Parts: sequence; structure tokens; C-alpha cells
Amino acid sequence: MQKDCRDCLGIRYRINSLDQTWKWLHQTIALHDYLISITAIQSNFSRFCQ
Repeated sequence: MQKDCRDCLGIRYRINSLDQTWKWLHQTIALHDYLISITAIQSNFSRFCQ
């Protein structure tokens, strides 16, 4: 019984790690898109002001 509990904990740990990795990756992609949009806005604004 104890071995089964360890296996369940190990699986749960791996799933949580994957979930955290996915959240981090998703946030990284969102941040990347945000930075691209900000850069594009600044570029357009600087052209407009010149």
C-alpha cells in the first residue's frame, strides 16, 4: 500500500510540475506578444511625431 501512495505522489508531483511549466510557457508567450505590440505602437508613434 505504501508503494502505491508513493507512486501517486510522484505522479501528482510530475503533473503539478507540468502544469507549472505550461503556465510559465503560456505567460512567456503572452509577454512576448505584449512586448511586440508595445514596440509596434512605439514605432508607429515615433514615426507620427517626426
